[in-house]
Amino acid sequence: MQHMRPPQNRPWTVPETGACPVGETLRLLGGKHGPSVLHCLLGGELHFLELTRALDGISRKVLKAQLRAFEDDGLVSRVAKQDARRRVGYSLTDKGRALGEIVGQLYDWSQEWA
Repeated sequence: MQHMRPPQNRPWTVPETGACPVGETLRLLGGKHGPSVLHCLLGGELHFLELTRALDGISRKVLKAQLRAFEDDGLVSRVAKQDARRRVGYSLTDKGRALGEIVGQLYDWSQEWA
């Protein structure tokens, strides 16, 4: 039986702003499809069409909005390719990869407890 470490004494709000760091992290994950988008990009750069194929059940409009939000938050970088098809590649930034690892831990937790 695995023993859990006792919780560390952390403040649940940032004294200067009153914001909850955990809530802010969950906000960064986005909506219903955010974790799936991050998961797909953990494997490396993908083009928009590759993402739409990998993510069943997400419209192009919603995917575009999610990628734009991740880009605004510094989680994803967007690179326009200079080829004949004018493709766009998306990849995780260091910040995005770190959050992807957290999503993996949430997945592991859900497999055991949810």
